[in-house]
Order: sequence, then C-alpha cells, then structure tokens
Amino acid sequence: MSTRVLIIGLDGGTFDLLLPLAEQGHMPHLAQLLQSGSWGRLESTIPPFTPVAWSSFATGMNPGKHGVLSFEQSDRFHYHERITGFNDARQLKRPLWTLLSEAGKRVAVINVPLSYPPRPVNGIMITGMMTPANATEFTYPTELADSMTKYQIDVDFVREGDSFRRYGMPPKGEMLADIRMVTRQRTAVCQCLIEQEAWDFFMVVYTGTDRVSHFFWDDLEPVWGKRPFSESYTPLYFSQLIDYFRELDHDIGQLVAQAGPLAQVLFMSDHGFGTAPTKRFAVNLWLEQLNLLSAHSSTKLNSLAYWRMTIGRNRFLKKILRRLVPQQAQDRLSQKAEEGIGGSGIEWEKSIAYFVPIYFNVCGIELNRAGEKREGIISSNDVYESLRTQIINAAQQLVDPDTGESIVDLVARREDLFQGPFVAKFPDIILVLKPEYVGGQSLAASELVEFHVPFRSGEHRPDGIFAAIGPHIQQQTDLQNLQLVDVSATVLYLLDVPIPDDFDGRTLQEIIDPSYWKARPPQFQQSPDNTEAIPVNSLYSKDEEAELIERLRSLGYME
Repeated sequence: MSTRVLIIGLDGGTFDLLLPLAEQGHMPHLAQLLQSGSWGRLESTIPPFTPVAWSSFATGMNPGKHGVLSFEQSDRFHYHERITGFNDARQLKRPLWTLLSEAGKRVAVINVPLSYPPRPVNGIMITGMMTPANATEFTYPTELADSMTKYQIDVDFVREGDSFRRYGMPPKGEMLADIRMVTRQRTAVCQCLIEQEAWDFFMVVYTGTDRVSHFFWDDLEPVWGKRPFSESYTPLYFSQLIDYFRELDHDIGQLVAQAGPLAQVLFMSDHGFGTAPTKRFAVNLWLEQLNLLSAHSSTKLNSLAYWRMTIGRNRFLKKILRRLVPQQAQDRLSQKAEEGIGGSGIEWEKSIAYFVPIYFNVCGIELNRAGEKREGIISSNDVYESLRTQIINAAQQLVDPDTGESIVDLVARREDLFQGPFVAKFPDIILVLKPEYVGGQSLAASELVEFHVPFRSGEHRPDGIFAAIGPHIQQQTDLQNLQLVDVSATVLYLLDVPIPDDFDGRTLQEIIDPSYWKARPPQFQQSPDNTEAIPVNSLYSKDEEAELIERLRSLGYME
C-alpha cells in the first residue's frame, strides 16, 4: 500500500496551551502523538497572521513570492485610503494540492483559509475562511455540497440577525457552543470523506482553536499561566473549555484511527497565541516627532477634527472623555472627524513617512516616494535609503517610558525579510513591536505609549505547533528551527513528489527515519519561470466585500 499523509491543522494552536492540557490528561491522543513521534515549535511568518501564514504553507514560499500580506488589498498610490478588494486562492499559483494533483496524487482539502474559490484538483475540496456566506460554489466538485446540508464554514456568533456585531459579543457560553457545534460538524464531514474517498493526501483545518484562544484566553489562564482559579475566573466557562479540548482530542483520535497505521500524520498550526497587547504605540505621532510627518491643523472651533486632536493630545481631557462617552460613540465621532479631513489627518504633500497597519504589533512604514504615491516628494534613491536608515536607527532606540525597556522586537528593510517579485509592493520598513504593544495609526494621541483596551483577550504569536507520527517518522522531542514553509516541502517528500526549486522551505530531515532517508533522498523539479508580480483582481461582489469587512471587523481582524 502506498504512503498516505494526513494533516490536521489547528488554527492558532500553541504548545503553551496544548502541552499542559496533554500533560493533565485532557488530550490523551495528542499526548500519545507527542510521546511516540517528533514535535517542536513551528515558526510562523511575519506577520503571524492567518492569510499570510496559510498562503506560505500552501505555496512553500515566503510572502514576497506569493504576495499575500493581509486579507484585504488596498491602493498604495492613494495611501491605502480605500480597500480595493480581497486576496483569494487565485493569488496562489501552484499550491501544495495543485502540485500533488499534477503528480497524480488524490487529494482532499477541507477548510483551509484562503482556499476560496475552489479550484479543480485530483480529488475534492471544501473551501475555508474568506468564503462568502451565501457562496453557491464552495466545493470541488460542485455537487459535493449537495451532500452537506447546513454545512457551516465559520462561527455565527459574530452575527446579530442579518448583520454583524461591531460592539459586544453574546454570552461566552453561547459563543463556545457555536464553536463546538462547528467543530463537531467539521469532524463528521471529514469522517465521511476519509472513508468514502480514495486519497493520498487529506487535510483539514480546525479554526475553533483560533476562536477559542482569541475570545477565551483570559478564561484559560489556569492552563497556560499554570495558576489556580481566582475569583475573576468563571469555573463554568473553564469546565466547558476543557470539554471543548477533550472533544477536539477525541476527534483527532478518530481521524488518525481512520487514516490507518500506514499513514504519516502531521499536526500543525499557522501561528501561536498569547495575551493580547495592553499598550498602544502611536507610530504616526512618533514619525511626526521625527519631523517626517505633517498633521493637518484645524483651527475651526466648530470642527470635529479640531476637537478630536485637541482632546486626543491632552491626557486629562482624554481621560474624562473615555469615562463619560461610550466607546461606540467615541468611534463614530473619530470616524466623522477623519472624514472631515480626508481620512488620515496627514498632509501628504508635506509628509515623508507614514504608518501602514499590517497586523497588531507588526507595523509597516511607507515612504512618500515621487512616482509611487499620489503626492510623493522623495525623488532621490540615495535620500530614500538614508531615510530608511534614519527610521530604523530611531526605532531601535524606542523604549517604554514606564519600564525603560525596548518596545521593539525587530525593525528591518522589507527586502531583508522577504524575497520575491511582490516585495516592492510591501511597506518600505517592517517594524515588529514586542507582543504587549499594538501599533496605533491615530495622530490624536497624548503620548507615544498609551494604555490599550484589547477587543479580544488573546492575540497571535509567531510560535505555532508541529508534530508528526508514522512509519517513516522517528521520535524527536522539542525540535528547533522549524519553519512553517518547511511543512509543504516535507509533505511532497513523504509522497515521493519532487520539490519545486523555488520553494523556500526545506524537507525536515530530522523527523525522518535515517534508513528511509538514505534509501529515498528528496527529489527536485524545476519551477516555471514566473518572476512577475501580477496582481489578481478581487472576485468578490460589492455585497460580498461588505459582508467580509463586517465579519472581519466583528472577529477583530479589521478596524
């Protein structure tokens, strides 16, 4: 019988949570896997963000080669003032399942984020996150959907009637019930397909682990924090959360058993998790203080923009406002004020650099280059490089005034972090703050570092999970230097498919039985010559784009 590979993806899975749960007996199947196979922390992408990470896994490439750095697309020439569309599966030219299909392997791909629209494969596909709610074609072949009545791709607790929640969430018990229902449904579909379909490669991604960590991280502190209960924890939620992980572990055991003893089983996540940031670093205010950005100055007392800036830059007045005015009203006033001054509060024709949000603590800084931007003023390449050096040096000196410690994990030129044809479309400088800080765009800030109230208690971290077990896998624990892009190369190796020479990932030789590796060294194939950064226009309708924006906002992925 030929080798088969089963991948179980736990979106946002982190060993900071899963290891204690396994050790405490709540996830025995995971514990057995870790004891018998190979495992280690899996380094995610920069940023450690769902669309970027899963795209890098699918292609075996860094973001500079596939071009996905976020869910949405925006207009760089016009300073990202509007969303022009969303990234989708067509941006990924030859994902793993296409390579396997071309090699004659039968595939089943279930619920992988950014796999919509479904593409023809040698097998079946059910698309994942970023599939419109009313999509009529979300499977390949199309008729596969006929056998899945009331199939739900993502949680519905973000909905309130026909619209999406922007402020507040339903009771946590209701949220968790929705997550558990979607998880059970996903497993039931997989159990049917794993038995009914002929397959060499079967992959499913559970997104419930991400939703639980985002919205229940504080409730799980007795696990990841290794602390006993305190009055602030609700035992009911904690008990239900433990039940969720027990059910998930049972589902994992069922799928592994169905795959059979000859299957190579891989577990992975796209990123890890930790406590959400509680401080905000005002990036644009910092650039203004460096004399690299010019803010609009309104002197009209009847102008919302005037009062927003006046109050926002006064710590005492801001504190009073936050106590007296509900957050929803504050947000609406801020939006109206920004509309009144063109959206950003920045005088573009006088500004050299500005902040571009990427993901929470991962910040982009773009320079206002002539020819690239609507009101670009930097024409010399020497000046451009000198300015990048100046900003990077200044960022390396940033400290929190309360602690005296650096707030920066990494700051670099884009080409030092990414390689490929799409790099020129990324922000000129990538600034990665320490995880307790989020980048702030507003110029209405009284200090560079201010208190931040997170929308969700948990947020992404770069260290995901990887584990493997099977006939060709040796036992190795706590492996180091594992990269997300390594997993797809390793899958191709295990299925005897040559690895494209433009892959950035490597085959994880350290997990392979040495005798098997010696007998079957990896093979390689030449990739098609495709060095152009060809953007893919959004396929979503205006209604679908509006729905995606509201869903992503409700989940906390967009402001």
